[in-house]
Amino acid sequence: MKPARTPLLVALLAAAGILPIPAALPARADDGKVDLQGEWTTDCRRIGKSDWHGVITRITIRGDRMHAVSQIYARNGCQQPTVQVRYEGTLDGGLKEHDSLLFAHTVTSITMTPNDADVVAHYNGDPKGVGCGLSGWKENTPFNVEGRTCAAANFAGKGDTLFDRAWIDGNRLRFAAFPVEWSNRSPDDRPQSPLETVYYRTSY
Repeated sequence: MKPARTPLLVALLAAAGILPIPAALPARADDGKVDLQGEWTTDCRRIGKSDWHGVITRITIRGDRMHAVSQIYARNGCQQPTVQVRYEGTLDGGLKEHDSLLFAHTVTSITMTPNDADVVAHYNGDPKGVGCGLSGWKENTPFNVEGRTCAAANFAGKGDTLFDRAWIDGNRLRFAAFPVEWSNRSPDDRPQSPLETVYYRTSY
């Protein structure tokens, strides 16, 4: 098999809402806040050149903790895992503004784990590009990529706070930035429109 040409980060970008993940509440509270607590999961989404690859992202929000996992696959039906990206962060906010929820999340960690020997060889063969400036990639071994550039994407650094917005419609959730945009470092940089990717509530 040829190595997957879509690095994890690029896959996240291409998925337009694949991996960072904010906080929300299941219903509107008296103080105007909305609860995002629970688990939210995307369908298998086609990504990459000619929609060749697939990705599934699951976001879990418990209290002020946010955990997201995006699994990239070699095939667009989400078979044969190639790369996994994990995001850990803390959430702040949750104020309702018109039809959206304003929140911020602070990066605790971002890791990439290649799940395929061909991907490992591809990353090690291009350390300054898809290899995120790192060498010594190993199969099923996570590497920290906070603050690193991986191909066309620039991950936020550990401790960086990103300002985002979310929309909840029943059991459907969409974000304005995560995990496509990593440069929204101030409230003025908060995107105004939702990404296409839909997360479905899979548990509370």
